[in-house]
Amino acid sequence: MGSSGLRCAVTGTTGYVGSRISEYLAGHGWTVFEFARRPSHHSPQGSIHVPFQLESPVEPAIFQVNGIRVLIHCAYDFQLVKWDEIHRVNVDGSIRLLQAAHEAGVDKIIFISSISAFEGCRSLYGKAKLEIEKVAADFGACIIRPGLVHGSRPSTGMFGSLQRAAAKSALIPLIGSGQYMQYLIHEEDLCEFVLKISLAECAFPACPVIAASSHGWRIRDLLQVLAAPHFSRIRFLPIPWRVIWLGLKVSELLGIASPFKSDSVVSLVWQNPNPDFLLAAQLGCNIREFKGSVDGTSSIGSCKPISGGNCESTEQNR
Repeated sequence: MGSSGLRCAVTGTTGYVGSRISEYLAGHGWTVFEFARRPSHHSPQGSIHVPFQLESPVEPAIFQVNGIRVLIHCAYDFQLVKWDEIHRVNVDGSIRLLQAAHEAGVDKIIFISSISAFEGCRSLYGKAKLEIEKVAADFGACIIRPGLVHGSRPSTGMFGSLQRAAAKSALIPLIGSGQYMQYLIHEEDLCEFVLKISLAECAFPACPVIAASSHGWRIRDLLQVLAAPHFSRIRFLPIPWRVIWLGLKVSELLGIASPFKSDSVVSLVWQNPNPDFLLAAQLGCNIREFKGSVDGTSSIGSCKPISGGNCESTEQNR
């Protein structure tokens, strides 16, 4: 078990990003309190499960009694598709959690948002994250907007869904022309960044920080790379994004399970036109380039980098 001075809470540890962060911090000497509905099958040794649901009240005492000094909030219920439910569970639930941590005097709050969250975003996911960001900022939280998270192991996240779709058939449905960009970050690079912030090794700015490589991948190229280990030749079936969105929306209304959500299509099509990748680098976030395969052993040409600069860093440690 980690030192008594290194005690953190990580929410959403049964999910992809939360589980990776929990494991990484535990491996670096932290005592990790995993806030989740149920214990994870992949919980690191020495971690402590704390029953937690976004829709339930949170008492400040849970942080005080356990001596928790850092909160890393990753939890998000992706099963919800209606805005009123998304807001009630994910937004209101997150606000209760952040309020409790603030009242308990937790030293540092880190909110794992998304690159899909930005002013003017159209996806419900992005809008929910944006609302949570605004409250988190009022509590002095450090807000990270990760890009598409990938790693060397199978994932249950969006990247994993793309992997499975690419491995299913040599004929791959494609959203429109497949020109929509994805900005990636390796799971270990994200975890290392979270660790640096937790240890107060960088002066975090007052605005959200995008954690992703500025080298964007067209979704078409990304799927081609992911399919390469399974098929010698692949073909794409371009489908207008509105048709895909409608099909997924109907499936959701009928309760039919799907590896993708209709809202994910909106996130893909309507992206931040001016993402700022400079702040993360200034804060010491080391982001490796996605080389092609999951383990980085092969490579194809990546797209031209796209970068922006719409938020200035400050010296205030948030």
